[in-house]
Amino acid sequence: MSQKWRGHIGLISPTYRGKVFAFWYQTLPRGVECSTTTIGFATGDKQTFGPDKSFRRAEEIASELCAVGCEILTIPGSPPFILQGPEHEHSWRLQLENKQGVPVVTGMAPHAVAARAMGIKRIALATYFGDELNNGITRYFSGQGVESEIIPGLSFTGQGEGLYTTPMRALDWVSDEDVYRHCKRGIRNLKGKVDGLYINGGGWDAAPAIEPLEQDLGIPVIWALAAEMWLTYSLLEIGDPILGYGAILSDAKLRRSEEVARWET
Repeated sequence: MSQKWRGHIGLISPTYRGKVFAFWYQTLPRGVECSTTTIGFATGDKQTFGPDKSFRRAEEIASELCAVGCEILTIPGSPPFILQGPEHEHSWRLQLENKQGVPVVTGMAPHAVAARAMGIKRIALATYFGDELNNGITRYFSGQGVESEIIPGLSFTGQGEGLYTTPMRALDWVSDEDVYRHCKRGIRNLKGKVDGLYINGGGWDAAPAIEPLEQDLGIPVIWALAAEMWLTYSLLEIGDPILGYGAILSDAKLRRSEEVARWET
């Protein structure tokens, strides 16, 4: 029997980092296949994320993945989407869906949709980005009726790189312990209370920190890649709980959220 009898995902990763691919492969439900490729971003400079290097390249790869039978496309990597804004992300997604004839999960909007699905009203934002990207993220959440509190971007080396507060390649050295401490310290330093934590980015080793943060803070934690995975499986109507990465993946009832239906319209 085919290994993809329940679904075939086409994943277009923003970078060559193995941890992004590993997160998907290690959590694949039985009967689901994931074909992977990458755009190949290597620095945090703004010009890296221009339309030719991001959207047009993603469109080319999408055609290749659909040619081998992918039934849904998932395109992580927030910066290009944030720089263009929610309206562009929405229109670009619809154009790509119409062209390829499959659902598309993009790299920023699903994160805010996940927060709304979980009933979060005020969320803390943890990233390794500077003000331009962080302020852009708040616009996505406000569009879903969620207030945001920004935790200053992690400066792991003390030196930034373009839009990033930690150089892209230096993120390989940021451990889950570093992510945990950065997020917990950041929430303690906020002036007001929040009822959710959002962690952007697949560059740092955030995955193992999600469950401890959710347990210790007592609030839902939404990691960007987990939100994209949640929406991908929701659209495929695959309800297997995925444990260890927060309630957004472990609570199968969230796969039937009204927000999923809204995404499809």
